[in-house]
Amino acid sequence: MIRRPSFPSALFFVLTPLICFTVSVSAHEGHDHDHDHDHTNVTKTVAGDQELDNDATTGAGDYRFRYHAVLSELPDSIARGIKRAHGGFAKAPNGEIYFGLNGTGLIRLSADLKTKTLVSDSKSLRKGGLHNCTFVEVDDGFLVLPDNRKGRVLMVKTDGTELKTLGRPAFYPNGKYAPTDVAAGGDHNLYVCDGYGASKTVFTIDLKTQDYGEQKFGGKAGPNQEPGKFSTNHGIVFDKEDQTLLIADRERQWLQKLTYKGDFIEGFQTDQANPCDIDFVEHDGDRLMIVGCLTSPDDGVVKILKDGKVVSTLKPKKDLGLNQFKHIHNAAGVTVDGKLYVLCYGWNPGCYAVLEHITD
Repeated sequence: MIRRPSFPSALFFVLTPLICFTVSVSAHEGHDHDHDHDHTNVTKTVAGDQELDNDATTGAGDYRFRYHAVLSELPDSIARGIKRAHGGFAKAPNGEIYFGLNGTGLIRLSADLKTKTLVSDSKSLRKGGLHNCTFVEVDDGFLVLPDNRKGRVLMVKTDGTELKTLGRPAFYPNGKYAPTDVAAGGDHNLYVCDGYGASKTVFTIDLKTQDYGEQKFGGKAGPNQEPGKFSTNHGIVFDKEDQTLLIADRERQWLQKLTYKGDFIEGFQTDQANPCDIDFVEHDGDRLMIVGCLTSPDDGVVKILKDGKVVSTLKPKKDLGLNQFKHIHNAAGVTVDGKLYVLCYGWNPGCYAVLEHITD
């Protein structure tokens, strides 16, 4: 951890696979790429050409996991588009989870992870490049989805009804605007990461006016970790505990904790993995950071951090035989009836899987 003192401080395995397809694109710094569920009409394919090991686990210590085949199933309406997956998860207060699927639309997962629903396949949601998803607790709540391809930020109700769409900020410098993630702060502002854009800056959106504010911070980092600057400021999350922002600085392989003004507080290392986004989850009295990492020496991995340190590394491809997980784009922690699960979202190829915490 780096500190700067000048600031305040399938319950079993089966041969049923995860839903996944293959597409060939290379990953590099700042890359920019382009219904209810029951057990009928569900797409099933084998993960790679191999059978899954019933006893395979991944992780370490108190945080070991196995693949849950049944919860990983997707209905055809969603599975047929999962190869284009390039987003992340938004958790609502009622336990429901949302994500935008390129070419398909807005997806909702039930709080028990069993029901997957294509909420809306409107043209506005299908077209472009939905990259992440954030739930905003204002009034009845709404979702914010950045689109890195069209350079816009969509605000929609949880039923997919469009509220407002913001394009390129009027003050944006020369170059491409390509937002990758948004977080709702505790100060009535949204914080937008221009992760695939030219600026590598964080912009604000005023929730009262639903327009861009004047505040911005960040910018392009050099070849090394540079507090307050970014290689690719890919993902952002609001930490309610101390009213700060946490940003995944992907190619510099660390997480930066910042104030609303962009002042650096501390950094958390991800041990040679390129973090895409961060999620918080409470489990057994511990507050964990779940960090989906695009690449590492073991392909895409999920890092679990406790007290700012990596305590477990989940390797779906190497340990579980889920060969499609070459790149992990996002991950989220969810508790269902006291049981911890990790949702994994892959890119290139796009894929989705649920990992179950092993408690015995």
